[in-house]
Amino acid sequence: MAEPITLYKLMILSMLDHSEAPLTNTLLSDFFLGKEYTTYFTIQQAISELISAELVRTESTHNNTHYYITPAGSLS
Repeated sequence: MAEPITLYKLMILSMLDHSEAPLTNTLLSDFFLGKEYTTYFTIQQAISELISAELVRTESTHNNTHYYITPAGSLS
């Protein structure tokens, strides 16, 4: 079975791939925490690893960070 963090990464990529607008850290965190899938720190680790692998890119405006899927991270 895949490691849980791998599943969270795939879920994040899927959410970004199917979203018409960028998602914020708050939206992503609230989804996983609201359903009690994992902890805040695990989600932040998954997001950080996706950024490091250049599968996700960020854009910061004011106090928000928006996440975008890159062509390399696209599931389609």
